[in-house]
Amino acid sequence: MMTEKTNYTEVNRAMWNLTAEINKKEGFSELLSTIKNPEFSSFDVVEKELFTRFPLNGKDVLQIGCNSGQELCSVKRAGAGRCVGIDISDAFIEQAKVLAQCAELDIEFICSNVFDLENQFQRSFDLVYITVGVLGWMPDLPRLLALIHSWLKPNGQLFIYEQHPILDMFNPIPPHAMDSSYFRKEPFIDEMLPEYIDTQGTGSAPSYWFPHTLSDIIGGCLQQGLQLRHFAEYPNEISVTYAALEQNEARLPLSYSLIAERAE
Repeated sequence: MMTEKTNYTEVNRAMWNLTAEINKKEGFSELLSTIKNPEFSSFDVVEKELFTRFPLNGKDVLQIGCNSGQELCSVKRAGAGRCVGIDISDAFIEQAKVLAQCAELDIEFICSNVFDLENQFQRSFDLVYITVGVLGWMPDLPRLLALIHSWLKPNGQLFIYEQHPILDMFNPIPPHAMDSSYFRKEPFIDEMLPEYIDTQGTGSAPSYWFPHTLSDIIGGCLQQGLQLRHFAEYPNEISVTYAALEQNEARLPLSYSLIAERAE
């Protein structure tokens, strides 16, 4: 049960550490083998196109919610300079370190609650990188965006490629009934582990997921002085959980990309 004293980060950390154990048993060995290929990249068509328009070459990059590190390895291989990954799961951070070492890439990984890094990294990065499923684990979006603004160098950019907030209206269990308000403020409480890792449903642990509307995200960027450089919505589902909705005749926006710049 959620109370005012609930430590969301610690509850979610325990869930992610359990998920990391499953990941290590079921898919990590294959990833270690794959990452050795210098041509390996986690980027899909959308990210490849965006990183052509907004090149990574020489940029110092911070990834929030780096998980096992394969995305940041891809960023580094695409020409980025200093790369730093943050995640609350010490188990996933350990996997990320092993992955980067296996790929022979110089990447720094930090196990921390992102909000505990408020006084670090001031004006240190050209790009803050956020990918699928990260924003929903953030209980205080305005504070996060304020931190991101402080971490960006002048003219540095926030890059978000995320599942669309409209998906929070739909139950994650098929047939995905619409059972929640788009404007919901209280967090969702779940016992399931992320399906893209725990594919057989072998584990369970409580976790808290925080819904944010598109206006929360875009408006929050503008309020922090981050100017919009790019925004697009897509019919493809990138979180796996709601893949069945791609088949609907009445197509929904299932993902989006956003790039906002610190204008100084």
